[in-house]
Amino acid sequence: MRKVILAAALMMLGGTAVASAQEPTTPPKSDSAAKWSHDSAMKQGAMKDTAMKQAGQVASVNVNTATQAQLEAIPALKPYADKIIKGRPYKSVDQLADKNIVPKDVLGATKSQLTVSNY
Repeated sequence: MRKVILAAALMMLGGTAVASAQEPTTPPKSDSAAKWSHDSAMKQGAMKDTAMKQAGQVASVNVNTATQAQLEAIPALKPYADKIIKGRPYKSVDQLADKNIVPKDVLGATKSQLTVSNY
């Protein structure tokens, strides 16, 4: 991660950077440049999370391991979160509708935000 941030900082400052498998042998010209790049990356990540929340998007939620709060973060699933947890494990997301845990129309609207992993 440090290499990526350093490379991004150098490119933004007009230099060029080549990613390598080794740590750089010379420190960056300025500690403030590395700090600025790290801070900038952190802000961009926070902005992305905020934008996703404002757009009503949620990162993929694993129905076999998600907490009640994670399931309820998807507004359409909020009334069914407890039933989803009690009905575990699932082999596929479609089982939520097959087992009458979540109505098919609700599942259709939220399926892209759900995943299933090995249980």
